[in-house]
Amino acid sequence: MKGITHFVSGLAVATFFPKAVCMASRGGIVEGAESSFILVLGALYGIMPDTLDFKFGQFFSLPDYDIDCDPIHPDPQKMAESMGKAMEEAFEKDKLVKVQLYPMQLGSDLWRQYVIKFDGENNEVVIILNEIVSTSQVPFEGTAPKENRVGRYKLKSGKMLETHGRPSAVDIMSGPQFGFQKFGEHVLVEFLPWHRTWSHSYVLGFFLSLPVFAITYFFNLTNWYLYGLIAFLGFATHITEDLSGHMGGSLLWPFIKKRYNGFCLARASDPRLNFSVIYLSVTIILFNIDRFTVNVIPLPWYKYYFFFFVIPIILFLIFAEIFGVKTQIKEGLIGVDEILKQARVSNAAAIDELNSEEESIIE
Repeated sequence: MKGITHFVSGLAVATFFPKAVCMASRGGIVEGAESSFILVLGALYGIMPDTLDFKFGQFFSLPDYDIDCDPIHPDPQKMAESMGKAMEEAFEKDKLVKVQLYPMQLGSDLWRQYVIKFDGENNEVVIILNEIVSTSQVPFEGTAPKENRVGRYKLKSGKMLETHGRPSAVDIMSGPQFGFQKFGEHVLVEFLPWHRTWSHSYVLGFFLSLPVFAITYFFNLTNWYLYGLIAFLGFATHITEDLSGHMGGSLLWPFIKKRYNGFCLARASDPRLNFSVIYLSVTIILFNIDRFTVNVIPLPWYKYYFFFFVIPIILFLIFAEIFGVKTQIKEGLIGVDEILKQARVSNAAAIDELNSEEESIIE
């Protein structure tokens, strides 16, 4: 999910503690009010896992191989072979092999987009060169290569096991990193092997909340234990929300380092999911702040959530379906299967032509 979604969710969880809400209130409104920052602490810890990943973790994930293709004369076949051989090395040597991809920059505002597809059915790595795009990712029609557009490499050892669920497009600024490792008789493909690993652990969240417990206890703050508890719950809420997607997390790192897959209920970038969670969080925040302080909302909780969450969110989802609000897919990814189909037909025709020429020579 988006950072703002995790931020608001962490804040919402913090509001379930009556003492915390009173402490965060302005002085004189309710008993125990002291204008505390305690609710914001839950929000800050709510975005901490991704902050650790993108601001620190990714820079310590050093690749074993770099694929930085010549943007003027790109060779998709060579790129596919490099990826495939890295996968074979991971399988044969039973170790984690990481490959870093880089964008093809043609100018200050021009980039050549390319797509990586892990074809588990055919056990192939496929690289497809697409159109030139601007930095705003707008493609220029007619700029796709006329020939030498598709590169393939069929694995000679190990069966590909891809968990990302879709092709990956590389265009502007930076490229993704893939990790390959042996998993039984398969080669497991991990998208962004540095993401949602150690940083997305309930154990780490507990240890990161310990300094909060210690500092608030040292300064003898009122209800000092609530600060650390809310910090941990904000962190844990982020990890739990991420389980709704595909990637999941290393939930018990460092005791268990495996990155567990999510439940694949939705994609993290889905605007419908992010809006729904943010709206629910805001609804919870308003209700909890009211019931623990001034208590001016006259409705019981079930009527409040029915009128202010259930009905509005149903209307939103209906309008989202009517007007096509959904996860945006890059144009270069939409036609991948058709491009591959055309390439297979072209290759088959070329093979038939070679066979007919060979037969005519023999005759």
